[in-house]
Amino acid sequence: MLLLRSRDDMKRADFERLTTVASIKEYEIDRWLGDRRDTLLALANISYIELAAQALLTEQKDSAQYQSSSELLQTSLTDFIRRSPEYREVFILSRGGRVLMSTEPNNIGRYLPRDQSSELAGLEDTTFISNVYRSSETALPTVTLTAPILNGQGDRIGTLSSHLNLDRLDEIINDNEGMGKTAENYLVTDLSSAFEVQPMLVSAKRFGADEFPDGIESPGINAALSGDRGRRLIIKNKRVPVIGVYRWLEAQNVALLVELEQAEAFEFANQLAWSILFAGLILAALMTLIIWLLGRRIVDPILNISKTARLSSSRIQKGAFSKLEMVTVSTDNEIGTLAAAFNQMPHHVSESYKSLEEKNQDLELAMRQLKQTQLQMIQSEKMAGLGQMVAGIAHEVNNPVNFIHGNLSHLAEYSTQLLDLISLYGKEYPKETPAIADEKEEMDLDFLKDDFPKILSSMQLGTERIREIVKSMRNFSRLDEADRKVANLHEGIDGTLLILKHRLKAKEHLPAVEVIKEYGDLVPVECFPGQLNQVFLNLLGNAIDAMESAVVAGQIETPTLLIKTFMDADQAVVQIKDNGAGMSESTRKKIFDPFFTTKPVGKGTGLGLAISYAVVVEHHNGMLDCRSNVGEGTEFIIRIPG
Repeated sequence: MLLLRSRDDMKRADFERLTTVASIKEYEIDRWLGDRRDTLLALANISYIELAAQALLTEQKDSAQYQSSSELLQTSLTDFIRRSPEYREVFILSRGGRVLMSTEPNNIGRYLPRDQSSELAGLEDTTFISNVYRSSETALPTVTLTAPILNGQGDRIGTLSSHLNLDRLDEIINDNEGMGKTAENYLVTDLSSAFEVQPMLVSAKRFGADEFPDGIESPGINAALSGDRGRRLIIKNKRVPVIGVYRWLEAQNVALLVELEQAEAFEFANQLAWSILFAGLILAALMTLIIWLLGRRIVDPILNISKTARLSSSRIQKGAFSKLEMVTVSTDNEIGTLAAAFNQMPHHVSESYKSLEEKNQDLELAMRQLKQTQLQMIQSEKMAGLGQMVAGIAHEVNNPVNFIHGNLSHLAEYSTQLLDLISLYGKEYPKETPAIADEKEEMDLDFLKDDFPKILSSMQLGTERIREIVKSMRNFSRLDEADRKVANLHEGIDGTLLILKHRLKAKEHLPAVEVIKEYGDLVPVECFPGQLNQVFLNLLGNAIDAMESAVVAGQIETPTLLIKTFMDADQAVVQIKDNGAGMSESTRKKIFDPFFTTKPVGKGTGLGLAISYAVVVEHHNGMLDCRSNVGEGTEFIIRIPG
């Protein structure tokens, strides 16, 4: 009986160990494929890659834009493959299944086999990881990643795809560290046809193995291929009894098996069982002798201590430290000493529990601070990247616009002089030749004299507007203002509104947002301008989101955004109010919590308001408050010390 119990315990332990190994390997495979997919999606979303791919899919092959885009993609994708050896080939695929660009030049112009091209090119606008399949070209195990390429209207016009290098898959599967000498992990897929059943081993370089050229089969493999997940004692194809865990990986279309020979798995259990049996017999004999010698004088006090210990243990588990029992033993021997020591336990346990609670509170506080710091770092990096991009665009646009704006005055002066000279010629030589008369009639000289100054005036207005936009973009980016400085909050609000101007305009099914500014006489305040611009961007963006949702739901017709500023004693106050759907009191209490969001999955991170609160309260010693009721919109109030 002891041998069987020991063997069962060891078998359960081995099953748990192999199940853990299988779960880890499944997770590593999913994570590796997911990371490769995310990297490919990021590559597809790089602006110049996206634009070049769109040109390749829409322009004529003999056009200059097609050729330049083809050269750019060839260079960029080849460099990506060189730096990322886990991608075997990256290629652009048309909707018809034709390879337009590939890091393998010999494949350009080819059509993928119908089953592959329909699977890859027939996707919607989402990323895609294919199952492990046999390539029709190389007959090798293949996993293909795909990201959509969209046109300006959001319609998919092709795909950016990649065949993965599966060497990493072999490394994950073949890692047997800590599992035992006879441990074996492997992947199996079903390549059966209508004429034969053919489960085959899967590796990076081939299907099958030299030992099993016609396929591999066992009860575990058959169960896994049928979609089951489980564990059992089985006989392998070599007639070797093993303890195994198997599961079907639906996303990869393969079965994962983790096995260990029973001889190794139960060797220690057998030895341990016999050792326990032998030690148990000796211990039983000794205990019988001791009990006979000591008798009831020792047994009764020990039973009393044992009973009290069980009661105390039960109450400790319930947290009732004040109701712990005391041992009533009057002997002055070793049992009495043990009882006295036991009676000191309630005090020590209570003190230890209090100390543990204090440490738990400290750990919770440290964890909250760590999460707060982490989300601030993430958002700061995002805003720093946005600021660099905005500042770069503003700098690149500023120089040519200033050049045009500066020369328009000279152009106006020169054109006026030329037109005056033409008028003088007409007065001094009123008799025109037929050629001059025809040319004046052809060009409509009178209209040209009247319209040319208007054109120059409109160009002047246009360049001035561009200069104002550039100034606002540079003011918003604030890249050179990492330290506190005195700043005008109105400039930051106006710059943020300019950045969000595209969201304020009317769109299909959405009316324009009416912005009402009620600016008071704010004195310049000492602050971190870049951080406050981030707060304005978060609050205004959330207000626009709320009003758009309310319009779609039919709750409001005209979205209205009120921005009001004024001084309250020595504090600068900014109020931002929308007429959206508002929120409940329970939601309002949690909006500044990290990672809390009311937006759908993928629309919000729950970081914006938490970071805004930290910027206003912690970095500026200010206040950020929210007022809202269901159906009455939402108002945020910012107070910054002057």
